[in-house]
Amino acid sequence: MSKSQKWIAGGMTVFMGIVLYAFFALKYPYHLHFQEQYQLFESTWSYFAKVAWLPGGLSDWMGRLVTQFFYYAPLGAFLVPVLLLGIQLLTFAIGPEKNLFSYAVSFVPSFLLAAFFCDENALVGGAVALLLALAGVALSQFVRRNGPRHILEAVLVPLLYWACGGIAVVFILVTAIREGKRPGAKAVPVLTAMVVLAVLCPLAARHIYPYPLERLAFGIHYFRYHNLVPALLWLSALSVVLAAALSSFRLFRKNWLPGLGAWVLALAFGILLVLRTADFSKEEWMRYDFMVRMEMWNRIMMSADRHNPDSPKTVSCLNLALAMTGRMPDSQFSYFQNGPEGLLPSFVGDYTNPVSTGEIYWHLGMVNTAQRYAFEAQEAIPDFQKSARCYKRLAETNIVNGDWPIARKYLRALQHARFYKKWAGETLALLDSGDIFERRPELGKARDFRLTEHDFMFSETEMDSMLGLLHVEHPSNSIALDYLMAWTLLRKDLDRFVEFISLVNAPVMPKAYQEALLLRWVHTHEDFNGLPPYLSPVFAQRITRFIADYQARKPEAQMRKEYGDTYWFYYYYRYRS
Repeated sequence: MSKSQKWIAGGMTVFMGIVLYAFFALKYPYHLHFQEQYQLFESTWSYFAKVAWLPGGLSDWMGRLVTQFFYYAPLGAFLVPVLLLGIQLLTFAIGPEKNLFSYAVSFVPSFLLAAFFCDENALVGGAVALLLALAGVALSQFVRRNGPRHILEAVLVPLLYWACGGIAVVFILVTAIREGKRPGAKAVPVLTAMVVLAVLCPLAARHIYPYPLERLAFGIHYFRYHNLVPALLWLSALSVVLAAALSSFRLFRKNWLPGLGAWVLALAFGILLVLRTADFSKEEWMRYDFMVRMEMWNRIMMSADRHNPDSPKTVSCLNLALAMTGRMPDSQFSYFQNGPEGLLPSFVGDYTNPVSTGEIYWHLGMVNTAQRYAFEAQEAIPDFQKSARCYKRLAETNIVNGDWPIARKYLRALQHARFYKKWAGETLALLDSGDIFERRPELGKARDFRLTEHDFMFSETEMDSMLGLLHVEHPSNSIALDYLMAWTLLRKDLDRFVEFISLVNAPVMPKAYQEALLLRWVHTHEDFNGLPPYLSPVFAQRITRFIADYQARKPEAQMRKEYGDTYWFYYYYRYRS
């Protein structure tokens, strides 16, 4: 390429890096946090040996090494473009023709990988495997003499299979293209030997590793669900081969306009593909879940004020923030509510739902339930990794329950994790000194709120009884009381709500409770004569207008505009039990 074309090519790469960083840092950062919390990368030789001994294990270990830095989303958003741009530059470097058109084509694999990373189950090890396979091609290019180069290529096939897994086929295909274009090279015997080695590698691995042949051929740790073949990853690998083949033709060697046009088309294709693949509804839930994990209660409230969440997962996070800030009795129905599932979601036996739901039970004081949810979530992780987030919660619940030897097991593992070792080391020291509950008030609070005088089987259908026990045994547990009252309101069980209203001890009856009591009064009385003094006449006048408008069958949109912040609107227009 000419000097001006090199400047244009450099500008393309820098622009792509900025776009990718902006996307993952500003629009998709919580997918990075999500990836980090479902692994526990330990900086030990035993961990390395356990991961790296499998086919593709080296790339998997390197992918996990990178993923641990997703704990800080801005750093993760920087590392992802670095990885993708490394693949782009190597894709260009292995092509025989160096012009602006082939440089533009070299972006296609990276755009496909960017779309691949939009899936929360896509593992970084797949992209690392492709990078290593391309590095193998680049390495073989440095050997000019045919004999030594052929020996190196033959040796690299099993080595890359061990390091990359099935993606090592990219090395064979690209090498076939390059050897076929070399003048005087006897490519057929070499390529035949490479293909035979490529076939023998998974066949031999089947007798060593306890995995099916198809997984040994298509990769073990490219995707969280092992029974699925990641199409975008393999399309990216195929596009690398096609880019190398296309670069073999001497197209547009001097004219830079076709290359620039090809890059604009590739960029447009990449942006459209990424935006179409990205799941922003999951990103929204992951954002709320992250804020719950970090106990950013006020930030949750500000987010809900800007955009009212409407899925059960996000609403459950909002309701927890309302309870933790003491705003639930007054403000709960100022936000969208979708029934009891938005308060305490039902147990789902996967690796995501129990984690966020377990946070609610932890703050309620239901320590055993929080422990069970964390354990169940970790055991359900599809690729059988351990979870740093779950390990931390399991350590905390075992400390609160007095099972300190078990807690130490989790803490010792966390001591080898870069972003958890400080917390784990300090916690172990506090356990040794015996003042853990004084120095960690959140653990002391959980110990004080947990049930000790009652033994019961956890039942989602008897949640009101369990929440009632939590509050009766520990009257200072205001969160349990808020959840008890909210549970009856969201189920539209006004009779049970009235039974529990005597537990509320507030100088002024909260807004939602007044609205619920007035609604029941309307259901059981002819007029407002004898209305208790703790029920405001202002609310009584408003419910009178609401009933008149409801009976007049005003449109729901108009009713939402006038009464959308009331329990009455929820009762008549929302959740259907």
